[in-house]
Amino acid sequence: SDLDQRAIERSDWDVFRATGVAHLMSISGLHITMFAWLAAALIGWLWRRSARLCLWWPAPLAGMLGGLCLAAGYAWFSGWGVPAQRTIYMLSSVVLLHLTGQRWPWPQVWLLAATVVLLIDPWAMLQAGFWLSFVAVGVLFASNRLLWQPAQRSLLTAVRALLREQSVVTLALTPLTLLLFGQISLVSWVANILAIPWTTLVVTPLALLGVLWPPLWQAAAWAVRALGMGLQWLAAW
Repeated sequence: SDLDQRAIERSDWDVFRATGVAHLMSISGLHITMFAWLAAALIGWLWRRSARLCLWWPAPLAGMLGGLCLAAGYAWFSGWGVPAQRTIYMLSSVVLLHLTGQRWPWPQVWLLAATVVLLIDPWAMLQAGFWLSFVAVGVLFASNRLLWQPAQRSLLTAVRALLREQSVVTLALTPLTLLLFGQISLVSWVANILAIPWTTLVVTPLALLGVLWPPLWQAAAWAVRALGMGLQWLAAW
């Protein structure tokens, strides 16, 4: 993944940083969590098709464990970078609680995930990404009571939730971003509202499915190009 990131032109990185979406242009925790979420939903759906399997083990638990295993494989395939490792450790902590029937309050789940990461990699405390990731996750936990299981929402409700969550995260991370980097992007809220769904629901799935059918990689490239045009317009502001 590092080699792939070096293939991105410096001018493009400048646009990504100016619009606050640089975190989307790598194998980030968002990508791996999204992959785990989709894999868990698919495995759970397939598991429910078999009465024998459901009697042997509950479908939600099978989906969680299967999603975690596939996400770990995806993280390894992508190069097993530090953000990928951190995400797998966090997801493993949450899944372990569910598998053992624990129902902890969200602050304890949040602190457990942070503790596991720091026990494995104490130097993570010196990385800006550690603080940004855990503050963002903590804010979302506190404001939405995030669950592993996909929620059944209408499109309008999902859009409202996305706008609300992005607003909350932007406000929460602004002081931390100023402290760590000395600057913030004034268009990051709008840029992320557009870029996160586009990257998560269009670019990344096309890139992954391209492994099975290579022509989809060209479609992914077109999707990235369209995103780049919008980001360049925002960066000009």
